[in-house]
Amino acid sequence: MILRLFTFALVGFFVCTGFVQAEMTSTNYEIRWDTFSTGGSDTSSSSTYLLRDSVDGSGAARSSSSSYTLSHGYREGVNDQVITFDVQVQDRSDERSVSTLSGTTITTSVSGISVSDYVVLVQDKGAAQIAAVGKVISIGASSIVVDSLTNGGIAPTIDGSNDYLYQMDASAIALGTLSSSTFSTGIISMEVSATNDNGYVVQMFEDGDMRAGSNTITDVSDGAVTLGATEYGARSSDVSLASTTFDTVDSAITTTYQDVVTESSASFTSRNFITVKASIAAGAASGSYAQTLSFIASGNF
Repeated sequence: MILRLFTFALVGFFVCTGFVQAEMTSTNYEIRWDTFSTGGSDTSSSSTYLLRDSVDGSGAARSSSSSYTLSHGYREGVNDQVITFDVQVQDRSDERSVSTLSGTTITTSVSGISVSDYVVLVQDKGAAQIAAVGKVISIGASSIVVDSLTNGGIAPTIDGSNDYLYQMDASAIALGTLSSSTFSTGIISMEVSATNDNGYVVQMFEDGDMRAGSNTITDVSDGAVTLGATEYGARSSDVSLASTTFDTVDSAITTTYQDVVTESSASFTSRNFITVKASIAAGAASGSYAQTLSFIASGNF
């Protein structure tokens, strides 16, 4: 008896951008705007208000023509309470063997991979796999280099046995055909930039259980999706969640909002992911099971 499972990711994008030119940056910092001024608190707040102020800021204004825009003055360059949110989904059909990992250099087939693509590296594919997500910054003849490897505190160790690389460019996770002797996983990555002082939260919810007609796959209840049992759940790479258990165990996805990623301070760009897991018992009803997952990123104000 086999089942074919599909998880569809409904992605929400929350983006606010502005004109920013001549920024000063390095690998460790970014200064989007600088000025000379005679003082000001910059950020004043209480439980009911937030005030941005400066003293003697020179002529805040904006000039423009058909070919340029010039903003000048201290507060012209401030974009308060901005969040950008992007989601990447694992393409499980694009599976490439990985032979070595050195720092952020991954030895694998590079066919079809481009700079700025997102990829996920998986050590020991299966129930106990360790994964890490990165963004490609350079490509060699038989290797790629990623900007970093986001892994939830446990870095992959690659020995070339059951280790794989996948592109993160799918629109839905196809968990494949399952039997009682197989275990399936899929990864959804989230990248957030939040300039507000108190950080952000990413929440996830479902439109109902994984289902095919009247048949459903049971939500995991004991903290681990187990091979040979009919169970479904998810785990987050964020290891510091306070309001849910996605950071420590395989947890049930519900129709109410649940925190899967949190950040308590402003962040240029932070990257996390969830791993969805599914298994079935012998004799489970066959069918094409599916559900829709939704994600919302919101600032902490």
